Amino acid sequence: MSERKFITYSQEFKEEAVRQYLQGGKSYRQLTEELGIKDAKTLRSWVSKVRNGESLEEGRGKAKTVRRGRPKTNFPSVEEELAYVKSERDFFKALCKAKLGHDWEEEKKKLSSK
Repeated sequence: MSERKFITYSQEFKEEAVRQYLQGGKSYRQLTEELGIKDAKTLRSWVSKVRNGESLEEGRGKAKTVRRGRPKTNFPSVEEELAYVKSERDFFKALCKAKLGHDWEEEKKKLSSK
């Protein structure tokens, strides 16, 4: 089984390669062979990023999309956090009642009458 080897190019190297391409006169393939870049697709993606105003910084290992799971929420005050938690509770109560037919208010009355 072959191992993948990732080649990392410096930002300056990428900028220079893109500059040479944009000056014209050479194709992607010619420049990749001249500069020792692994594949023409690599240079093409750098040129595309520059044209779109994106950064040429190394992106491997950095999150590009929103992470999955529950979002982390920071509240400026305890009152706002309490209101948020209460609204979550009310939502789940309504969900349980709709899906399972379980009414929390009736359960609360039964417990308090004991």
